[in-house]
Parts: sequence; C-alpha cells; structure tokens
Amino acid sequence: MENFVLYEEIGRGNKTVVYKGRRKGTINFVAVVCSDKCKRAGVANWVRLTRGLTHKNIMTFYEWYETSNNLWLIVELCTGGSLESVIAQDECLSEDVVREFGVELVTGLYHIHKHGIIYCELKPGKILLEGSGTLKFSSFCWARADGEDLGKVLALAGAEEGEDINESALQRYSKDTVQGFPLYTAPEAIKGDNFCKASDLWSLGCLLYEMFS
Repeated sequence: MENFVLYEEIGRGNKTVVYKGRRKGTINFVAVVCSDKCKRAGVANWVRLTRGLTHKNIMTFYEWYETSNNLWLIVELCTGGSLESVIAQDECLSEDVVREFGVELVTGLYHIHKHGIIYCELKPGKILLEGSGTLKFSSFCWARADGEDLGKVLALAGAEEGEDINESALQRYSKDTVQGFPLYTAPEAIKGDNFCKASDLWSLGCLLYEMFS
C-alpha cells in the first residue's frame, strides 16, 4: 500500500472502511477498501469475479493487496453516494429519473449476466453513483458464477484462514445472504434454493418499485 496516499474516510461497514485515495505520482483518485482479514472469503470472491469485468455501470476493480492485519481493494471512486441515500432523501423519484436509472440498472445487470455471474445482492445500498450520476454495481462479495454453490465457494476461501468447511459454515453463508436484504430477495432464495438470474430480476423489480412508490 506504499504506492497510495489515503485521504478522508468516505464509507464504513461491518469491519470495512472505505477511503478516498490517490496513486502516488499521478492524479488518479480511487476508492480504497480496507477490510478485516475475517472477510477474506467475500473479498476473494469479489476479486475473482470482477477481475477484467469492465462496463460503465459496474464499479471497476483495479487491484488488491494484503498486509499483516487487513485486505485492501483498489476500486473506482464513486463520489455520488448510494442509490439508497438518494431514495431516502427524495422519497419518491420522478418518472423520468426512474426510467433513466432503470435503463442503467438493466444494462449493468445484463452485462453481469452475460458474463455468467449472478449478482445475488441487488439492493439500493449496493448501487453507487459516479459523479456525473451514472449508476454503478459495487460489491460482488456475495455474487457467484452461474451454476456454482456460493456457500461452498466462500467456505473454501475462508478455509485459507483456518475456517472449517462444514455444513454449518455453508448454512451460515446462505442465511447471512438472505437476512442481509430480505425485502429484495426472491421467494425461491428465501426458501433456501440457490440464487439464479431470475432471482436478480425479482430484486430489480423490487428496487424499481421502491424508487417509484
């Protein structure tokens, strides 16, 4: 991380802090995500799925580092906050704004699905706004490749930190995913089935309805 200058904190989550940063010797500003090593499974999943994934509606992943206590992700800087904050501030968005945002969400999700990825966590807090107002799909910690078992993938990644791969671990990953955003989760996922592309579309419909209501 010696190649980056860290500025102010711009976000905070569960054992994660996001800073505005700059690569030394350049005027390229980035977002620097600092996570506790206990989140290795999700971080590793994010990296493997988005490495090389480029689209105007997907937050660009650049690189990542590991230090003695933390994992660091260098990603595209989005200065407009989250869609969640926009909805909270404006309450009911205009039809024109919902239409514009809807096109960007559909376009981004189509690109994600085209590359064989199920996003699995489509909710307003995970959609960020770039300075010009462009929507960006952000964290891919809970995403998975189409057809794979997310719990097993995360458990395998967690095993690198000495975590046992057992049924309780797989159930915990699945339970945490659904409990994290039940209002946007498709019925089949709540029942315990794997997320699929249709599950993402259900979440998209819920989000569009929330923006307009």
